[in-house]
Amino acid sequence: MGNHNGRSCTELVGSSAAVAELQRVIRRFAVIDAPVLITGETGTGKELVANLLHKHSRRSAGPFVAVNCAALPDSLFQSEVFGYERGAFTGAERRNIGRIESAAGGTLLLDEIGDLPLENQIALLRFLEEGSFERLGSCEPIDVDVRIIAATHTDLDAACRAGRFREDLFYRLGALRVHAPPLRERGDDVIALARCFIERFACQYQVAERELDEHAVRALLEHHWPGNVRELKNRVLQALVMGDGATISDTDLGLALAGNPMSNDMEDLSEISSLRACRRHAERKAITKALKVAGGNVQTAAAHLRVSRAQLYRLIKNHDLDHLSASG
Repeated sequence: MGNHNGRSCTELVGSSAAVAELQRVIRRFAVIDAPVLITGETGTGKELVANLLHKHSRRSAGPFVAVNCAALPDSLFQSEVFGYERGAFTGAERRNIGRIESAAGGTLLLDEIGDLPLENQIALLRFLEEGSFERLGSCEPIDVDVRIIAATHTDLDAACRAGRFREDLFYRLGALRVHAPPLRERGDDVIALARCFIERFACQYQVAERELDEHAVRALLEHHWPGNVRELKNRVLQALVMGDGATISDTDLGLALAGNPMSNDMEDLSEISSLRACRRHAERKAITKALKVAGGNVQTAAAHLRVSRAQLYRLIKNHDLDHLSASG
């Protein structure tokens, strides 16, 4: 299986109108050396968009440095981003170069900028306005040439109105704005993405590549994708590593559909995409493994699973696993 659509998973995969528009905006914004604000739901690939803005800019030979503002404790943000001098605080035994200096000549991504506390917003705004900063414990200003890209899944307009985000910082960061579309608005792109991830993970984890069966394709197209591309990646990896069939099914993906004989009574898609699917998938895997270990002997498999033989027979029938039992 080659690279689908001629692209790797580190590029924008797909041919939907939403992706075509995103590609057009990236091309335009990449060559303009101004701050960019990337918005979009969690898991839509905002860091990938930032990477592509950097890759196609005049700064592509420079570093790309990402900071997750939500992952850094409030007290560590300034020391991590601006750096510090030896003796700046207890435990500062040597000078530390911050993320801004590390990104000199390149691009700094401030991911989840909407989660940045007001105190740190002020420090960041000062840097954006002056183009220089001071390491903690120093009074010497440092000039650095870096492009700032910010990303957020929160509504910054609403955050400004609520007083949680500085309006002046919002306008500084949002000179140019681009929206990463949710996966549910990208149509058939989900199939191209799934195949791209199958190829990548098969190579990365040294497992056999498998094609999507018709039920898997239908399930991928019908699922709402609340977790977007990140959810798709996780489902594909789980299916590829844990599945046993010659192909990947909707059940392998945890998205079993009505009409698939392996799904039986799973008719409510809102349930299928959540806990019920996980339980059923885990149950099927456990029964399959127990029967294989027991050589198809239902009595032995039932003892291993700590259920009665009659109960296991019902489960085998329910999961369409008769072919694995010695009496099947």
